[in-house]
Amino acid sequence: MMNIWRVFLKLSDGEDKELELFDAKGYFGGYLKIKRSYFNALVKTIKMTKKYHTQKTIEKVVGPDDDDWTQNPWMLIIVKDNEKKNPFWFFIKREKDLSGILVAIGPKPFAEYNSNNSLDAKREIKRLMNYIIVYLNKFNCVVMLPSFLH
Repeated sequence: MMNIWRVFLKLSDGEDKELELFDAKGYFGGYLKIKRSYFNALVKTIKMTKKYHTQKTIEKVVGPDDDDWTQNPWMLIIVKDNEKKNPFWFFIKREKDLSGILVAIGPKPFAEYNSNNSLDAKREIKRLMNYIIVYLNKFNCVVMLPSFLH
């Protein structure tokens, strides 16, 4: 049974959208920690290329426990591979020390692929996350942030 995080977005065109992401703990036997340096690199990358941008679109977050988790420093990274056009979603909670935790992944085909290859899943996801920063021209990337951030 996959634990589902529901993320409610208000897109820039006013459209409401709900995404279902799958709790990452099951794939890695715990949550994947992401170093602070990763986020610094991501910010640099966003400034360097027009194909990467940020939007304040996260309106509400509901956890697998049905609790409201909205008031947290969330970051939803939506990546599209330019060649294969496969989307990857990384749902990350930033910590007080500015590191982060990969809380959930999506969409469903990506999550299912990782659950079937759980030995490689951790390595594969770390590699993908690094690729986003290294091979800018291979991806389109939107980093969604909570709409309550000013």
